[in-house]
Amino acid sequence: MMDKQRYVRFWSKKSIVSLIGIDYPILEQSEHDNISKFYFAGFLVLVILMISFCSVFYAFDLMFDMWHAEILLSSFFSLMFFTIYIFLIQTFSKEVFPTKYRFKFFNLSNLSRIGFVLMIGFLIAQPIKIFVIRHQLSNDLEIYKSHLYQNFCRINKNLYLSDIKKLINDKNQYLSMPKSETLDIEIININNDIARIENQINLANIKAKNSISDSNFFIKRIELANRHPLTFFIILFILALFFTPILLIYSISGTSRYYKLKKNNDKNLVLTEYSSFKSKYTLLFQKKYNVHNIHFHEPFLDAPFNTKRKPNPDYLSQDDFFNNLIK
Repeated sequence: MMDKQRYVRFWSKKSIVSLIGIDYPILEQSEHDNISKFYFAGFLVLVILMISFCSVFYAFDLMFDMWHAEILLSSFFSLMFFTIYIFLIQTFSKEVFPTKYRFKFFNLSNLSRIGFVLMIGFLIAQPIKIFVIRHQLSNDLEIYKSHLYQNFCRINKNLYLSDIKKLINDKNQYLSMPKSETLDIEIININNDIARIENQINLANIKAKNSISDSNFFIKRIELANRHPLTFFIILFILALFFTPILLIYSISGTSRYYKLKKNNDKNLVLTEYSSFKSKYTLLFQKKYNVHNIHFHEPFLDAPFNTKRKPNPDYLSQDDFFNNLIK
């Protein structure tokens, strides 16, 4: 029973640190070096996942009225954002620089990834800010809907204004003429046309009013929310939340026990696989072409990392050539 409980706790620890690209067996070998920072970063990543799902769900809840579609789309998009964020976190955790080169954090590669992380955080923050101030936004939105409806009514009326004026002018002209049965019929037709146009205007206004009332105006909510100073601090908080795990991971020195062990482990793995590749290369020529003692040409001293090229051979002078020839 005790072993089972220990296994569950171990799995939980491993899962948390694995979210930020930490190799738990190496972390154990390093005697849990900087474990508090790794745990805190992993915990923040889980918080970011929950916030992302809630944010995306609220956004789709404003746009749709189908709970099953909202859950499906929210799960998909929140996991997509989360996967991209985890990938960026892990690329940061793999960049290990010595302490004296820590200023390299502000290079083009890191800055582009930080910008992408902040962009994700900014997108996630939009539904959150309109949720926090949803009550204030209700009043602003009602005012906006009222103005929008009034503008529509005015524009809709102006579309038929020239036709109505023409019909009224024709009616006035017929009324100024001596009465006759034909003129009475024409006046009735004009009245029917005016009534028909007014009915079209009213129907369009009713449809517009219903459409405006039923719309949630998600994008307009975001625009209206920017008028409230509180939203600035909400966005700032979300961006800080997204950036904190990166800062925690990168604040750990590349000379720490964990990163030293990880670097040595990765190096040994690469060297082992590279040695195996060269052996298979030699055996391939041996079996297929019956050529023995074939060696893989390496122009670098530290293959396969290839950072130190072999020096060029020294060229002898003409005198050295003749001296060697005589000898």
